[in-house]
Amino acid sequence: MAATTPESEDDLISAINITPLVDIFLVLLIIFMVTANLFLQQERKLREIALTLPTAASGVPPDADSAPLNVIVDRDGKTYLDGAAIELAGIGQAIQGRRDAGRAPQAVLSADRELPYGRVTKVIDYLKLQGVGNLAINVEDLVITAEGAVPVTAAAGGK
Repeated sequence: MAATTPESEDDLISAINITPLVDIFLVLLIIFMVTANLFLQQERKLREIALTLPTAASGVPPDADSAPLNVIVDRDGKTYLDGAAIELAGIGQAIQGRRDAGRAPQAVLSADRELPYGRVTKVIDYLKLQGVGNLAINVEDLVITAEGAVPVTAAAGGK
């Protein structure tokens, strides 16, 4: 049996059902969130630098008081300073800026282990000639065991 109202059926309907409108906006919001996440993942992939560090059992990280310049040379021989692609002359300008600010320039060099030694030596020589007195070379940690030197990840059971 249908419900009846005391009012006549010729009156205007003054109520609006907004449920379909809310559903549409929620679907649009979900689509926006998914596509934004895909764009962020793609941007992260573009910013990553493919690098395989060599291993060493010794080494001390530089002083935490002043942040060192982070120089990276990837397997293609491209040079980066703090994650941004740069030529050696640009690194020299950054070193001079540190010196002008009254800080002793320090640098950490990360180079791919498959890179020819001459390319790494060229960067080290350039940094030394620019006045970098404290230069560290970034390596993966090794643990010395009875079987020999093992990377930290393998010594920890692959964790």
